[in-house]
Amino acid sequence: MNNQSRAVLLIPFAFILLYMVYSMGPLFWLLISSFKGRMDLFTMPPKIFFTPDWSGYQAVFGVGAAKDTAAAIGVVDALINSIVCAFSGTFLAVLFGTLAGYSASRFDFPGKGDFMFFVLSTRMVPAIAMMVFFHSMFSELGLADTQIGVIIINTFINVGLATWIMKGFFDGVPREVEAIALINGYSRFYAFRKLVLPMVKGGIAATAGFCFIFAWNEFAFASILTTTKAKTLPVKISAAMGSTGVEWTQICAAGVVLVIPVVIFFYLIRRHLLMGMTFGVLGKSS
Repeated sequence: MNNQSRAVLLIPFAFILLYMVYSMGPLFWLLISSFKGRMDLFTMPPKIFFTPDWSGYQAVFGVGAAKDTAAAIGVVDALINSIVCAFSGTFLAVLFGTLAGYSASRFDFPGKGDFMFFVLSTRMVPAIAMMVFFHSMFSELGLADTQIGVIIINTFINVGLATWIMKGFFDGVPREVEAIALINGYSRFYAFRKLVLPMVKGGIAATAGFCFIFAWNEFAFASILTTTKAKTLPVKISAAMGSTGVEWTQICAAGVVLVIPVVIFFYLIRRHLLMGMTFGVLGKSS
């Protein structure tokens, strides 16, 4: 192999490396900056070697020297709220989306095309256009500043996306799978639960991944519907960036805390996620 051929082979790897630097660079900077003090954080040129400073994380969790001080952000309650609301909203969105996606894939009914457009249109409407409605309704129902209210919102904003994605995966499953089960005397629900669902579990994982990202990062509705008890982590971090100045070390530490659950979640579903992507490609190509 001559030098020219080697250079051609190295070009794709160079693009992959550049993409990794582009995508992972901000996260690496966020992680490093969360351990820097104020002086090290704004030193130019940036320091690569420095003494780790844990004051940012102490302020984020309200422990150590930052406990009971104005510097403490105290994200523990907000972190718990985010975990409960994001996982619950994701579960409900995937549950309803799976059932609706299967129905749209297997059954014909009047207005089916309009129904699917309506389902997708829930992702098109700007959040600001619905804030007044949800705020008024939740206030009347006593759901404002509650975890249940945030869970309902997370379900609402994700169920349309989940339905659309799951319909695509169900379309890739041959109808003959259920037909054989029905011929052998099994019910449609049995065929759905025992035969079809195992074939699209990768799609369910992929759908859950997308829904979890949107639920975990949801800010617009949470900032309006929560004040104290049900405040989520993105809202809590935003509130820490007040008019008196920004402690960037603390904000970076809070950002790391915000990223960690997403990384853990995708690590746990990585195998099913890969299966879902592979199934989607094969289903479309067949």
